[in-house]
Amino acid sequence: MQPGEIAELLIEGLSEIPSGESYLELNFTLLASTNWARAGHTLAFGQIPLSKPETLATLKGSPSAPAVKQLNPQMLEITSSTAQWKFNVVHGTLISWIQDGSELIHTPPILDFYRAQTDNDLPSVFGKDWTGYRLHQTQCHVRSISWTQGPAGLVVVVSARIAPPVLEWSVDCTFTYTFTDKHLSLKVKGKLCGDSVPSTFARIGLTLGLNGVERASWFGRGPGESYRDKKLSQKLGNYSLSVDELFTDYEFPQETANRTDTRWVSLDGKDGKKLLKASFGELEEASFTILHYTASDIDAAKHPYELYKKKKDETIVRLDWAHHGLGTGACGPATLPDYQLKAGDFEYEILLE
Repeated sequence: MQPGEIAELLIEGLSEIPSGESYLELNFTLLASTNWARAGHTLAFGQIPLSKPETLATLKGSPSAPAVKQLNPQMLEITSSTAQWKFNVVHGTLISWIQDGSELIHTPPILDFYRAQTDNDLPSVFGKDWTGYRLHQTQCHVRSISWTQGPAGLVVVVSARIAPPVLEWSVDCTFTYTFTDKHLSLKVKGKLCGDSVPSTFARIGLTLGLNGVERASWFGRGPGESYRDKKLSQKLGNYSLSVDELFTDYEFPQETANRTDTRWVSLDGKDGKKLLKASFGELEEASFTILHYTASDIDAAKHPYELYKKKKDETIVRLDWAHHGLGTGACGPATLPDYQLKAGDFEYEILLE
């Protein structure tokens, strides 16, 4: 074919669409070697959706209630067929997740709105805004907690205020934890409050520390890192990489390792056994990051060797419902409007199993 020509292709074997989310992939490759690439080199590709992703409601199925025991006035112990959780009903925190006899949680999950900054963020209005409004210093202040047990599960509702020190803006949140015999679902509803508020968030998601995670297996874009405005070079598909392979070692330490358009991600141990699976359902542009460094570690390091000194044994996991694009602020325009994460009210859910 010549440039600009149109052709029709007859594709056989699609009488039955595979179950679950699936795509028809078309790859355009070089027929013969040239002085710049060998035969078979991919010039372009396209992916055509054949079926829609499963919703969270479908993934949940019809669960039943787990066993619940109140150990003392502030601690609930919840036991399912696959895991044992401990929830502090005074502090509103999931403090323990025991899987196959081993403690999975190193640091409890928190909701936050910040990521390490990039060379594009630092000179832009967005990076200055995030630092000025102290997104990196927000803390969760619990206001009230209630819990009820029913035939479909244990429901714990936590009302909290997430805010930085000194400044008066906040996000008033309602966390709804639903423990079942198969999984834990977490629904988060947030309302931005205050007269002087950030214009954008860097992200909206959970950050937690986990023990024993060696690899990530996921369905989404990969295998390389991707963000909402840096993703079309990555194909949708099933991937698996070690935690170290997910990390991009930039010459100047900065935000790294994100994978977007993620439907689900499985965090696996040394033997490849699943430790924790997180599912986003049909949500667009959900993403995850798994590193041996915190955002503050990356922000503080000016050279790679400084970052290496802070490498942790545990893994720092981000499970994000939404994130702000990267832009080209170091040498061009800042993040374009379509890829900005405007600060405002939100409501999301994630399924953990």
